[in-house]
Amino acid sequence: MRTKALLLAAAFAAAGVATSMAQVYSVNAVGYVNVTAPAGYSLIANPLNAADNSVKALFSNITPSIPNNAKVFVFDNATGAFVTITYSPLSHAWSPDLDASRVIAPGNGVFFQNPTASPLTITFVGEVMQGTLSNPIPLGFSIKANQVPQAGAPDAFGYPGTNNDKIYRFNTSTGGYDTYTFSPLSHAWNPALPSIPVGEAFYAFRATSAGTWNRTFSVNNPS
Repeated sequence: MRTKALLLAAAFAAAGVATSMAQVYSVNAVGYVNVTAPAGYSLIANPLNAADNSVKALFSNITPSIPNNAKVFVFDNATGAFVTITYSPLSHAWSPDLDASRVIAPGNGVFFQNPTASPLTITFVGEVMQGTLSNPIPLGFSIKANQVPQAGAPDAFGYPGTNNDKIYRFNTSTGGYDTYTFSPLSHAWNPALPSIPVGEAFYAFRATSAGTWNRTFSVNNPS
């Protein structure tokens, strides 16, 4: 893809982002991220702020191609249900269009179903979020992720835990979830939160009240 080539060529002329930001190529905080979607289901995050953060735009660049009947499942916090968006073999577009226009901002994610037997590569192109960042966490369930393309445990980047909150990490090998609970006794996550790769989202459960995941980030000081 020509866009990739231009961005990558420019990246060689500028300082790279931190080594923990694997597969991220950035110049002036603009670049792309490749995310692998294995066969079956996976939780995919939007790691960059694109010109268009709609589902149909974010999932338009899939290699080797967008397979017919691929699905994106958007969790609707208001209803507590999933909205299903399917790549139609008839229209060769994500359908229905109204739901495919839903915005997935950086720091949020969706379930993606790869109907093929081989991994797919989803390429996200956009800007790295910088400055003072705020990611709302509603009461109950939501799908969340780091707002910047940086691998690591969520709490290492300021993810807040309150008593009996949970994080569910989808295990693509078993099809189940690895569960982490914020203990009211130790005031810590049990077990300790794992490192989450760039482009992977997780289920968040806020037990008692809504919260906010705040952090300050700069590509020149990516701590």
